Amino acid sequence: MTKFWTKASGSIKFDPEALHNFLKESGFGLLKNGNLEDAILIQVIGRIIKTVTSREIRNFCWRYIDETYVFQNLEERSQVKNAFYGERTLFYYDNLLLMPAIKILEIKDTADTSYMFFKNCVLRITAKGVEKIKYDDINGHVLEKDIIDYELTSEDCDEAVGKFNLFISEICDNENQEISENNYKSLFTIIGYILHRYKEPSNAKAIVFMDPYRGDGANGGTGKSLLTKAFEKVRPCVYEDGKFFHAKDKFALSQVDYSTRVLVIDDIPQNFDFTKLFPLITEKAVIERKYQNKYTVLFERSPKIVITTNYVLEGLDESTIRRKIDFIFSDHFNRETTPESEYEGLFFIDWEAEDWEDFFLLMANCIQKYLEYGKIIPPKFNVAERALKMEVHPSFIEYMNTQIKPNVRYNKKIVYTVFYSQNPTIGKIELTTFRKWLKLYADAYDYKLNESHSGNDNFFEYSQQ
Repeated sequence: MTKFWTKASGSIKFDPEALHNFLKESGFGLLKNGNLEDAILIQVIGRIIKTVTSREIRNFCWRYIDETYVFQNLEERSQVKNAFYGERTLFYYDNLLLMPAIKILEIKDTADTSYMFFKNCVLRITAKGVEKIKYDDINGHVLEKDIIDYELTSEDCDEAVGKFNLFISEICDNENQEISENNYKSLFTIIGYILHRYKEPSNAKAIVFMDPYRGDGANGGTGKSLLTKAFEKVRPCVYEDGKFFHAKDKFALSQVDYSTRVLVIDDIPQNFDFTKLFPLITEKAVIERKYQNKYTVLFERSPKIVITTNYVLEGLDESTIRRKIDFIFSDHFNRETTPESEYEGLFFIDWEAEDWEDFFLLMANCIQKYLEYGKIIPPKFNVAERALKMEVHPSFIEYMNTQIKPNVRYNKKIVYTVFYSQNPTIGKIELTTFRKWLKLYADAYDYKLNESHSGNDNFFEYSQQ
Protein backbone atom coordinates (compact mmCIF):
# COMPACT_ATOMS: atom_id res chain seq x y z
CA MET A 1 0.00 0.00 0.00
CA THR A 2 1.06 3.61 -0.56
CA LYS A 3 2.96 5.25 2.23
CA PHE A 4 4.63 8.64 2.53
CA TRP A 5 7.12 7.94 5.27
CA THR A 6 10.35 6.00 5.69
CA LYS A 7 12.10 4.41 8.63
CA ALA A 8 15.83 4.86 8.94
CA SER A 9 17.99 4.24 11.98
CA GLY A 10 14.89 3.55 13.99
CA SER A 11 13.20 6.94 13.35
CA ILE A 12 10.24 7.83 11.12
CA LYS A 13 10.76 10.45 8.39
CA PHE A 14 8.04 11.93 6.19
CA ASP A 15 8.94 12.43 2.52
CA PRO A 16 7.44 15.61 0.91
CA GLU A 17 7.56 14.15 -2.61
CA ALA A 18 5.96 10.89 -1.51
CA LEU A 19 3.29 12.84 0.38
CA HIS A 20 2.43 14.92 -2.68
CA ASN A 21 2.23 11.75 -4.80
CA PHE A 22 -0.05 10.17 -2.21
CA LEU A 23 -2.29 13.24 -2.15
CA LYS A 24 -2.37 13.35 -5.94
CA GLU A 25 -3.46 9.70 -6.06
CA SER A 26 -6.18 10.58 -3.51
CA GLY A 27 -7.53 13.37 -5.74
CA PHE A 28 -5.96 16.36 -4.01
CA GLY A 29 -4.41 19.23 -5.90
CA LEU A 30 -4.78 22.86 -6.86
CA LEU A 31 -7.56 24.65 -8.66
CA LYS A 32 -6.28 27.37 -10.96
CA ASN A 33 -8.67 29.01 -13.36
CA GLY A 34 -9.82 32.34 -14.71
CA ASN A 35 -12.04 33.02 -11.69
CA LEU A 36 -9.12 33.02 -9.25
CA GLU A 37 -6.12 35.25 -8.83
CA ASP A 38 -4.62 32.59 -6.58
CA ALA A 39 -4.82 28.81 -6.43
CA ILE A 40 -7.01 27.02 -3.90
CA LEU A 41 -6.88 23.50 -2.52
CA ILE A 42 -9.37 20.96 -3.84
CA GLN A 43 -10.09 17.26 -3.91
CA VAL A 44 -11.64 15.70 -7.01
CA ILE A 45 -13.50 12.40 -6.69
CA GLY A 46 -14.97 11.33 -9.99
CA ARG A 47 -16.92 14.36 -11.23
CA ILE A 48 -17.22 15.97 -7.81
CA ILE A 49 -15.00 18.88 -6.74
CA LYS A 50 -14.58 19.58 -3.05
CA THR A 51 -12.79 22.67 -1.75
CA VAL A 52 -10.58 21.74 1.19
CA THR A 53 -8.34 23.35 3.79
CA SER A 54 -4.83 22.36 4.84
CA ARG A 55 -6.34 21.09 8.08
CA GLU A 56 -8.71 18.79 6.19
CA ILE A 57 -5.81 17.41 4.14
CA ARG A 58 -3.82 16.72 7.30
CA ASN A 59 -6.84 15.01 8.86
CA PHE A 60 -7.24 12.87 5.72
CA CYS A 61 -3.63 11.70 6.07
CA TRP A 62 -4.12 10.97 9.77
CA ARG A 63 -7.19 8.83 9.05
CA TYR A 64 -5.23 6.95 6.40
CA ILE A 65 -2.53 6.11 8.92
CA ASP A 66 -4.97 5.37 11.73
CA GLU A 67 -7.64 3.42 9.83
CA THR A 68 -6.55 2.35 6.35
CA TYR A 69 -2.86 1.53 6.08
CA VAL A 70 -1.98 -2.03 7.08
CA PHE A 71 1.09 -2.03 9.33
CA GLN A 72 3.36 -4.99 10.00
CA ASN A 73 2.84 -4.59 13.72
CA LEU A 74 1.28 -2.31 16.31
CA GLU A 75 4.64 -0.86 17.34
CA GLU A 76 5.31 0.46 13.82
CA ARG A 77 1.82 1.94 13.69
CA SER A 78 2.37 3.70 17.01
CA GLN A 79 5.72 5.09 15.84
CA VAL A 80 4.26 6.52 12.64
CA LYS A 81 1.32 8.07 14.46
CA ASN A 82 3.56 9.65 17.08
CA ALA A 83 5.86 11.09 14.43
CA PHE A 84 2.92 12.35 12.38
CA TYR A 85 1.41 13.98 15.46
CA GLY A 86 4.39 16.33 15.67
CA GLU A 87 4.64 16.96 11.91
CA ARG A 88 3.17 20.32 10.89
CA THR A 89 5.45 21.90 8.30
CA LEU A 90 4.45 19.57 5.46
CA PHE A 91 0.88 20.83 5.78
CA TYR A 92 1.64 24.54 5.83
CA TYR A 93 -0.45 26.23 3.19
CA ASP A 94 2.58 27.43 1.22
CA ASN A 95 3.98 23.90 1.08
CA LEU A 96 0.68 22.45 -0.12
CA LEU A 97 0.59 25.09 -2.87
CA LEU A 98 3.55 23.23 -4.38
CA MET A 99 1.17 20.43 -5.40
CA PRO A 100 0.23 20.24 -9.10
CA ALA A 101 -2.92 21.79 -10.52
CA ILE A 102 -5.80 19.52 -11.47
CA LYS A 103 -7.40 20.02 -14.84
CA ILE A 104 -11.15 20.27 -14.45
CA LEU A 105 -14.08 21.39 -16.55
CA GLU A 106 -16.53 22.91 -14.11
CA ILE A 107 -20.15 23.05 -15.20
CA LYS A 108 -20.95 26.74 -14.86
CA ASP A 109 -24.02 28.87 -15.40
CA THR A 110 -23.88 31.12 -18.43
CA ALA A 111 -25.77 34.25 -19.43
CA ASP A 112 -28.62 32.16 -20.86
CA THR A 113 -28.41 28.82 -18.99
CA SER A 114 -28.51 27.83 -15.33
CA TYR A 115 -28.27 24.50 -13.54
CA MET A 116 -29.69 23.08 -10.32
CA PHE A 117 -27.89 19.91 -9.24
CA PHE A 118 -29.64 17.17 -7.26
CA LYS A 119 -28.39 13.80 -6.03
CA ASN A 120 -30.11 11.95 -8.88
CA CYS A 121 -30.55 14.50 -11.66
CA VAL A 122 -29.94 17.98 -12.98
CA LEU A 123 -32.36 20.75 -13.91
CA ARG A 124 -31.18 22.69 -16.95
CA ILE A 125 -32.92 26.06 -17.01
CA THR A 126 -33.17 28.44 -19.95
CA ALA A 127 -35.51 31.24 -20.99
CA LYS A 128 -37.64 28.61 -22.77
CA GLY A 129 -38.23 26.39 -19.77
CA VAL A 130 -36.96 23.90 -17.18
CA GLU A 131 -35.66 20.52 -18.34
CA LYS A 132 -34.84 17.53 -16.15
CA ILE A 133 -31.73 15.70 -17.40
CA LYS A 134 -29.25 13.05 -16.26
CA TYR A 135 -25.68 13.75 -15.19
CA ASP A 136 -24.56 11.70 -18.20
CA ASP A 137 -26.21 14.29 -20.45
CA ILE A 138 -23.68 16.97 -19.48
CA ASN A 139 -19.90 16.93 -19.47
CA GLY A 140 -17.84 18.36 -16.67
CA HIS A 141 -17.28 18.56 -12.94
CA VAL A 142 -19.67 19.76 -10.24
CA LEU A 143 -18.78 21.44 -6.97
CA GLU A 144 -19.89 19.27 -4.06
CA LYS A 145 -21.57 22.21 -2.32
CA ASP A 146 -23.64 22.94 -5.44
CA ILE A 147 -25.39 19.57 -5.17
CA ILE A 148 -28.72 19.75 -3.34
CA ASP A 149 -29.09 16.88 -0.89
CA TYR A 150 -32.38 15.72 -2.36
CA GLU A 151 -33.64 13.28 -5.00
CA LEU A 152 -36.08 15.06 -7.29
CA THR A 153 -38.85 12.82 -8.63
CA SER A 154 -41.06 15.28 -10.54
CA GLU A 155 -41.10 15.08 -14.32
CA ASP A 156 -43.30 18.14 -15.01
CA CYS A 157 -41.02 21.07 -14.19
CA ASP A 158 -43.00 24.01 -15.54
CA GLU A 159 -45.48 24.73 -12.76
CA ALA A 160 -45.09 27.28 -9.94
CA VAL A 161 -47.34 25.93 -7.20
CA GLY A 162 -47.28 25.00 -3.53
CA LYS A 163 -47.01 26.65 -0.13
CA PHE A 164 -43.93 28.68 -0.88
CA ASN A 165 -45.55 30.13 -3.96
CA LEU A 166 -48.48 31.25 -1.79
CA PHE A 167 -45.99 32.73 0.68
CA ILE A 168 -44.35 34.76 -2.11
CA SER A 169 -47.75 35.96 -3.23
CA GLU A 170 -48.61 37.11 0.30
CA ILE A 171 -45.41 39.10 0.83
CA CYS A 172 -46.17 40.92 -2.43
CA ASP A 173 -49.74 41.72 -1.40
CA ASN A 174 -50.98 45.27 -1.97
CA GLU A 175 -54.43 46.83 -1.88
CA ASN A 176 -53.78 47.82 -5.51
CA GLN A 177 -54.10 44.61 -7.54
CA GLU A 178 -51.91 45.92 -10.34
CA ILE A 179 -49.08 46.64 -7.89
CA SER A 180 -49.50 43.19 -6.29
CA GLU A 181 -49.16 41.49 -9.67
CA ASN A 182 -46.14 43.59 -10.64
CA ASN A 183 -44.35 42.93 -7.36
CA TYR A 184 -45.08 39.20 -7.55
CA LYS A 185 -43.47 39.15 -10.99
CA SER A 186 -40.65 41.33 -9.67
CA LEU A 187 -39.91 39.03 -6.72
CA PHE A 188 -39.81 36.04 -9.07
CA THR A 189 -37.08 37.72 -11.09
CA ILE A 190 -35.25 38.89 -7.95
CA ILE A 191 -35.11 35.32 -6.64
CA GLY A 192 -34.07 34.14 -10.09
CA TYR A 193 -31.26 36.71 -10.20
CA ILE A 194 -29.98 35.64 -6.78
CA LEU A 195 -30.02 31.92 -7.65
CA HIS A 196 -28.55 32.31 -11.15
CA ARG A 197 -24.86 31.44 -10.76
CA TYR A 198 -23.76 33.91 -13.43
CA LYS A 199 -22.61 37.50 -12.88
CA GLU A 200 -21.90 40.34 -15.25
CA PRO A 201 -20.50 43.76 -14.28
CA SER A 202 -23.22 45.73 -16.05
CA ASN A 203 -25.95 44.01 -14.02
CA ALA A 204 -24.46 43.65 -10.54
CA LYS A 205 -26.98 44.44 -7.79
CA ALA A 206 -27.34 44.08 -4.06
CA ILE A 207 -30.86 42.99 -3.17
CA VAL A 208 -32.26 44.85 -0.15
CA PHE A 209 -35.25 43.30 1.63
CA MET A 210 -37.06 45.70 3.98
CA ASP A 211 -39.92 45.49 6.43
CA PRO A 212 -42.97 47.68 5.84
CA TYR A 213 -43.31 50.85 7.91
CA ARG A 214 -45.75 50.13 10.72
CA GLY A 215 -45.54 53.36 12.62
CA ASP A 216 -45.30 51.84 16.08
CA GLY A 217 -41.68 50.76 15.99
CA ALA A 218 -42.66 47.08 15.75
CA ASN A 219 -40.77 45.35 12.97
CA GLY A 220 -39.85 41.84 11.98
CA GLY A 221 -41.91 38.75 11.38
CA THR A 222 -42.68 39.75 7.79
CA GLY A 223 -40.91 36.80 6.16
CA LYS A 224 -37.51 38.27 5.26
CA SER A 225 -35.50 35.64 7.10
CA LEU A 226 -37.69 32.86 5.76
CA LEU A 227 -37.10 34.00 2.19
CA THR A 228 -33.33 34.19 2.65
CA LYS A 229 -33.38 30.72 4.22
CA ALA A 230 -34.86 29.50 0.94
CA PHE A 231 -31.71 30.52 -0.91
CA GLU A 232 -29.49 28.21 1.15
CA LYS A 233 -31.68 25.25 0.19
CA VAL A 234 -30.66 25.80 -3.44
CA ARG A 235 -27.24 27.51 -3.40
CA PRO A 236 -24.33 27.58 -0.92
CA CYS A 237 -24.94 30.63 1.29
CA VAL A 238 -23.07 32.48 4.01
CA TYR A 239 -24.87 34.57 6.65
CA GLU A 240 -23.32 37.55 8.40
CA ASP A 241 -24.85 39.50 11.28
CA GLY A 242 -25.33 43.01 9.89
CA LYS A 243 -24.86 44.63 13.29
CA PHE A 244 -21.24 43.45 13.35
CA PHE A 245 -20.39 43.35 9.65
CA HIS A 246 -17.70 45.77 8.51
CA ALA A 247 -16.83 45.53 4.83
CA LYS A 248 -13.40 47.10 5.39
CA ASP A 249 -12.43 44.46 7.97
CA LYS A 250 -9.91 42.17 6.27
CA PHE A 251 -11.64 39.15 7.83
CA ALA A 252 -15.15 40.31 6.80
CA LEU A 253 -15.45 37.47 4.28
CA SER A 254 -13.74 34.79 6.36
CA GLN A 255 -16.77 32.49 6.09
CA VAL A 256 -16.92 32.81 2.31
CA ASP A 257 -15.12 30.30 0.09
CA TYR A 258 -14.89 29.52 -3.60
CA SER A 259 -18.18 27.59 -3.42
CA THR A 260 -20.22 30.42 -1.87
CA ARG A 261 -22.92 31.70 -4.22
CA VAL A 262 -24.90 34.05 -1.94
CA LEU A 263 -23.82 36.30 0.93
CA VAL A 264 -26.69 37.39 3.20
CA ILE A 265 -25.94 40.37 5.46
CA ASP A 266 -28.79 40.13 7.91
CA ASP A 267 -30.45 42.94 9.86
CA ILE A 268 -28.11 45.83 9.11
CA PRO A 269 -28.50 48.82 11.45
CA GLN A 270 -29.64 52.35 10.73
CA ASN A 271 -27.08 54.59 9.02
CA PHE A 272 -25.21 51.61 7.55
CA ASP A 273 -22.71 52.93 5.00
CA PHE A 274 -23.84 51.14 1.85
CA THR A 275 -20.99 52.64 -0.20
CA LYS A 276 -18.57 50.38 1.68
CA LEU A 277 -20.17 47.44 -0.15
CA PHE A 278 -19.59 48.87 -3.64
CA PRO A 279 -16.35 46.91 -4.24
CA LEU A 280 -17.96 43.67 -3.05
CA ILE A 281 -20.96 44.17 -5.36
CA THR A 282 -19.10 45.03 -8.55
CA GLU A 283 -15.54 43.80 -8.02
CA LYS A 284 -13.56 40.81 -6.72
CA ALA A 285 -13.84 39.23 -3.27
CA VAL A 286 -10.68 39.04 -1.15
CA ILE A 287 -11.01 36.15 1.30
CA GLU A 288 -8.78 36.05 4.32
CA ARG A 289 -8.96 33.91 7.44
CA LYS A 290 -6.95 34.22 10.60
CA TYR A 291 -3.62 32.40 10.42
CA GLN A 292 -4.20 31.51 6.74
CA ASN A 293 -3.08 32.99 3.46
CA LYS A 294 -5.66 35.10 1.66
CA TYR A 295 -6.88 34.39 -1.84
CA THR A 296 -8.97 36.34 -4.31
CA VAL A 297 -12.10 35.25 -6.14
CA LEU A 298 -12.68 37.40 -9.19
CA PHE A 299 -15.97 39.23 -9.76
CA GLU A 300 -17.51 36.61 -12.03
CA ARG A 301 -17.38 34.04 -9.25
CA SER A 302 -17.85 36.19 -6.13
CA PRO A 303 -21.14 35.78 -4.21
CA LYS A 304 -24.25 37.81 -4.87
CA ILE A 305 -25.25 40.12 -2.04
CA VAL A 306 -28.57 40.07 -0.16
CA ILE A 307 -29.26 42.56 2.65
CA THR A 308 -32.12 42.54 5.14
CA THR A 309 -32.98 45.59 7.20
CA ASN A 310 -35.67 47.55 9.02
CA TYR A 311 -34.30 50.79 7.60
CA VAL A 312 -33.88 52.55 4.29
CA LEU A 313 -30.31 52.60 3.03
CA GLU A 314 -29.36 56.23 2.63
CA GLY A 315 -28.21 57.58 -0.70
CA LEU A 316 -30.12 58.78 -3.74
CA ASP A 317 -27.02 59.29 -5.86
CA GLU A 318 -26.70 57.42 -9.13
CA SER A 319 -23.97 55.08 -7.84
CA THR A 320 -26.16 53.87 -4.97
CA ILE A 321 -29.32 53.55 -7.05
CA ARG A 322 -27.46 51.60 -9.74
CA ARG A 323 -26.11 49.05 -7.26
CA LYS A 324 -29.24 47.99 -5.40
CA ILE A 325 -32.82 46.82 -5.75
CA ASP A 326 -35.11 47.65 -2.81
CA PHE A 327 -38.00 45.31 -2.07
CA ILE A 328 -40.44 46.13 0.76
CA PHE A 329 -42.37 43.19 2.20
CA SER A 330 -46.09 43.52 2.69
CA ASP A 331 -47.64 43.72 6.13
CA HIS A 332 -49.47 40.42 5.66
CA PHE A 333 -47.22 38.49 8.07
CA ASN A 334 -46.42 39.72 11.55
CA ARG A 335 -45.92 38.34 15.03
CA GLU A 336 -49.54 37.17 15.21
CA THR A 337 -50.02 35.97 11.62
CA THR A 338 -47.07 33.77 10.75
CA PRO A 339 -46.39 31.40 7.85
CA GLU A 340 -46.39 28.60 10.44
CA SER A 341 -49.95 29.37 11.50
CA GLU A 342 -51.21 30.11 8.00
CA TYR A 343 -49.72 27.03 6.33
CA GLU A 344 -50.01 24.68 9.32
CA GLY A 345 -46.36 23.91 9.97
CA LEU A 346 -42.83 25.25 9.88
CA PHE A 347 -41.39 25.81 6.44
CA PHE A 348 -38.58 23.39 5.56
CA ILE A 349 -39.00 21.49 8.86
CA ASP A 350 -42.56 20.14 8.74
CA TRP A 351 -42.64 19.69 4.96
CA GLU A 352 -43.63 16.52 3.18
CA ALA A 353 -41.97 15.34 -0.04
CA GLU A 354 -44.66 17.10 -2.11
CA ASP A 355 -43.79 20.45 -0.48
CA TRP A 356 -40.10 20.02 -1.29
CA GLU A 357 -40.88 19.07 -4.89
CA ASP A 358 -43.06 22.17 -5.28
CA PHE A 359 -40.42 24.37 -3.67
CA PHE A 360 -37.49 23.26 -5.82
CA LEU A 361 -39.51 23.54 -9.02
CA LEU A 362 -40.67 27.00 -7.93
CA MET A 363 -37.06 28.11 -7.44
CA ALA A 364 -36.21 26.74 -10.89
CA ASN A 365 -39.15 28.66 -12.34
CA CYS A 366 -37.89 31.86 -10.71
CA ILE A 367 -34.57 31.40 -12.51
CA GLN A 368 -36.43 30.67 -15.74
CA LYS A 369 -38.47 33.87 -15.45
CA TYR A 370 -35.34 35.91 -14.80
CA LEU A 371 -33.71 34.44 -17.91
CA GLU A 372 -36.90 34.98 -19.92
CA TYR A 373 -37.17 38.68 -19.03
CA GLY A 374 -33.41 39.14 -19.11
CA LYS A 375 -33.52 41.48 -16.12
CA ILE A 376 -35.06 42.12 -12.72
CA ILE A 377 -38.56 43.52 -13.12
CA PRO A 378 -38.54 46.74 -11.03
CA PRO A 379 -40.84 46.51 -7.99
CA LYS A 380 -43.31 49.30 -7.36
CA PHE A 381 -42.59 50.87 -3.99
CA ASN A 382 -42.17 54.40 -2.69
CA VAL A 383 -39.01 53.77 -0.70
CA ALA A 384 -38.48 57.49 -0.18
CA GLU A 385 -41.91 57.83 1.46
CA ARG A 386 -41.01 54.98 3.81
CA ALA A 387 -37.79 56.81 4.75
CA LEU A 388 -39.78 60.01 5.37
CA LYS A 389 -42.24 58.27 7.70
CA MET A 390 -39.45 56.60 9.64
CA GLU A 391 -37.36 59.73 10.20
CA VAL A 392 -39.78 62.61 10.71
CA HIS A 393 -42.59 63.29 13.14
CA PRO A 394 -46.06 62.54 11.69
CA SER A 395 -47.11 66.10 12.49
CA PHE A 396 -44.51 67.38 10.06
CA ILE A 397 -45.98 65.41 7.16
CA GLU A 398 -49.48 66.63 8.07
CA TYR A 399 -48.25 70.22 8.26
CA MET A 400 -46.49 70.00 4.88
CA ASN A 401 -49.52 68.42 3.23
CA THR A 402 -51.86 71.19 4.41
CA GLN A 403 -49.70 74.31 4.62
CA ILE A 404 -47.01 74.08 1.91
CA LYS A 405 -47.84 74.39 -1.77
CA PRO A 406 -45.64 73.77 -4.80
CA ASN A 407 -44.24 76.71 -6.79
CA VAL A 408 -44.38 79.02 -3.77
CA ARG A 409 -41.21 80.36 -2.16
CA TYR A 410 -41.07 80.06 1.65
CA ASN A 411 -38.70 81.44 4.26
CA LYS A 412 -37.18 78.36 5.86
CA LYS A 413 -36.81 79.84 9.35
CA ILE A 414 -40.38 81.21 9.35
CA VAL A 415 -41.79 77.80 8.36
CA TYR A 416 -39.66 76.19 11.07
CA THR A 417 -40.94 78.65 13.70
CA VAL A 418 -44.60 78.36 12.65
CA PHE A 419 -44.44 74.56 12.58
CA TYR A 420 -43.17 74.37 16.17
CA SER A 421 -45.59 77.02 17.38
CA GLN A 422 -48.43 74.78 16.11
CA ASN A 423 -46.82 71.63 17.55
CA PRO A 424 -45.34 72.69 20.89
CA THR A 425 -45.40 69.20 22.41
CA ILE A 426 -42.97 67.54 20.00
CA GLY A 427 -39.25 67.74 20.58
CA LYS A 428 -37.44 70.48 18.68
CA ILE A 429 -34.74 69.67 16.15
CA GLU A 430 -31.96 71.84 14.76
CA LEU A 431 -32.68 73.93 11.70
CA THR A 432 -30.15 71.85 9.74
CA THR A 433 -32.13 68.68 10.52
CA PHE A 434 -35.33 70.49 9.56
CA ARG A 435 -33.74 71.12 6.18
CA LYS A 436 -33.15 67.34 5.89
CA TRP A 437 -36.85 66.80 6.61
CA LEU A 438 -37.72 69.18 3.78
CA LYS A 439 -35.51 67.15 1.45
CA LEU A 440 -37.04 63.85 2.57
CA TYR A 441 -40.51 65.25 1.87
CA ALA A 442 -39.42 66.31 -1.61
CA ASP A 443 -37.97 62.87 -2.39
CA ALA A 444 -41.06 61.08 -1.08
CA TYR A 445 -43.53 62.98 -3.25
CA ASP A 446 -41.37 63.54 -6.31
CA TYR A 447 -40.72 67.24 -5.85
CA LYS A 448 -37.53 69.10 -6.63
CA LEU A 449 -36.31 71.11 -3.64
CA ASN A 450 -35.06 74.50 -4.83
CA GLU A 451 -33.08 76.45 -2.23
CA SER A 452 -31.91 80.05 -2.32
CA HIS A 453 -30.87 82.80 0.05
CA SER A 454 -30.96 86.57 0.28
CA GLY A 455 -28.86 88.22 2.95
CA ASN A 456 -29.43 86.27 6.15
CA ASP A 457 -32.66 84.68 4.93
CA ASN A 458 -32.80 81.15 3.45
CA PHE A 459 -35.68 80.13 1.21
CA PHE A 460 -37.04 76.92 -0.28
CA GLU A 461 -39.57 76.12 -2.99
CA TYR A 462 -40.97 72.84 -4.28
CA SER A 463 -41.42 72.29 -7.97
CA GLN A 464 -42.59 69.26 -9.96
CA GLN A 465 -39.80 67.05 -11.31
